[in-house]
Amino acid sequence: MAVSADRMRQRRPGAERPVSTAADAIDFDEYIRRVSALCEACNDDRLASRVGRELRRLMAAADWLPAECRAAGADTYRRHVLYADPRGRFTVLSVVWRPGQGTPVHGHTAWGAVGVYAGTPSVANYRLVCDGAAELACEAVCAPGDVTLVQPGIDYPHRVCNASDDVAITVHTYGRDLTEDPASINIPL
Repeated sequence: MAVSADRMRQRRPGAERPVSTAADAIDFDEYIRRVSALCEACNDDRLASRVGRELRRLMAAADWLPAECRAAGADTYRRHVLYADPRGRFTVLSVVWRPGQGTPVHGHTAWGAVGVYAGTPSVANYRLVCDGAAELACEAVCAPGDVTLVQPGIDYPHRVCNASDDVAITVHTYGRDLTEDPASINIPL
C-alpha cells in the first residue's frame, strides 16, 4: 500500500483528497466487471492506476461490504477474499485492522490498488539502503476513500498499521490469484 512521496507531501491537515462523490459511485458487481474489462484490455504498467480509479469509485459507495467481511482477527489483521477472478488475473480482499495491528515492512508479488473503506490506517514507505536495510522515507495517515497503488517487487517496501483507536478496513485488488494463500502477495524484507 505504498503511497508516493509526492502524495504524502500533499497530505497536510485540511488538505483536500481526491475522493469520488456518491454520484460517481459504483457497486461491487460493477467494479468487478470494470476490473475484468481492464485486465482484458491492457496488461501494462498503467493497469494498477486504472484499477485504482475504479476502486476510488467503489469506495464512494455506501455500506456495500458484507458484515462477515468486516470481522477482525484477535491477534493480527484479517484478510477476507471478496472475489477471485476465475482466470486468475486478480483477487479482491478486504483487510480488517484492529487498533495496533499492522504489517512488517514488505513488498508485493504483483501490482495492486488499495482503498480505505473505514478508519484511518497509516502507511510508511521505506527506501532500501546499501546494506540491504530499509530506512523510513515518508509516512501518511489515510482516510476513507483514499486509494493507493502497489507496484510489484521489493523495490517499494512499505508498512501498514492501524495506530488509531478504531477499526480500519481496507479493500485490496491484486493482480494475481490469491485464493490458496492470500499472504503470498507479500514479499518480506
